[in-house]
Amino acid sequence: MSRFVVGVDGSPQSGAALEWAVERARRGGEHLELVHVYETPVVADFFGYQAVLAASVVDDLAAAGHDLVEAGRARVEQLAPDVPVTVRVDSGHPATVLVEASRSADLVVVGRRGLGWAASVLVGSVAHRVTVQSSCPVAVVGEDGAPDSGPIVVGVDGSATGTQALRWAVGEATVRGTSVRAVAAYDVLHPAFAADPELAEQLRKDVESEARATIASVLDEQGEPAVPIDLVLESQRAAEAILGAADDAQLVVVGTHGKGAVRRMLLGSTSRFVLDEADRPVVIVPTPRDG
Repeated sequence: MSRFVVGVDGSPQSGAALEWAVERARRGGEHLELVHVYETPVVADFFGYQAVLAASVVDDLAAAGHDLVEAGRARVEQLAPDVPVTVRVDSGHPATVLVEASRSADLVVVGRRGLGWAASVLVGSVAHRVTVQSSCPVAVVGEDGAPDSGPIVVGVDGSATGTQALRWAVGEATVRGTSVRAVAAYDVLHPAFAADPELAEQLRKDVESEARATIASVLDEQGEPAVPIDLVLESQRAAEAILGAADDAQLVVVGTHGKGAVRRMLLGSTSRFVLDEADRPVVIVPTPRDG
């Protein structure tokens, strides 16, 4: 049975992420593991007095964490009684624990921001670090949750990561009973393209040919019945093209990196922009590992 790990911290975004994960597990029959991580306060020890105080604080944090995951379990049982769920409370850095959990998970689900982070439209530091380092795909869900219909939009660029993102999107569309909208972009802002329209047209043809070959390859892997895939080709920056095609989407899927990116070091600029700006859930698919 597939396993989804869901980060739980009591924030509205975490609650929306949990409900998104429940609905997804209800469709696909996955097992949910709700994980709360509390950070142990670092307190100086003056003759044992503050060490005792710190221990009391840790106990309180652990107890609060257990309350949170049990409330999460109750919510799962309320929304989808047939979805199996387990809970876990751990200490450490939330991102570190979730990244470790990703090694044996099929999907990690987190809120865009959690408690204690400054208000911002940008993705929180924990969610960002998990998307960079996770061994499995990561779903990042905002407080508003997700539309319950529409296509899955995915960026394709001919890279191994882009192909993996398309592969994941097709599998997800199969579970959700929807279609895929594959977005390929080519940027002709460089002055060389303005001076040579034929060069720009050749670039468009190359990008389209590469995208169609990628789609054909993934569909061939999937077999029948084939998921409908529409190709959208845009002459603009990739992140803007993906977001522009996602107005009616229920989910946006991108790889951690496109062509030429340094593996596993930073989230690629396109992926980060989409993650920060999308008004619906985004799934970040990691770079395939060698071997």
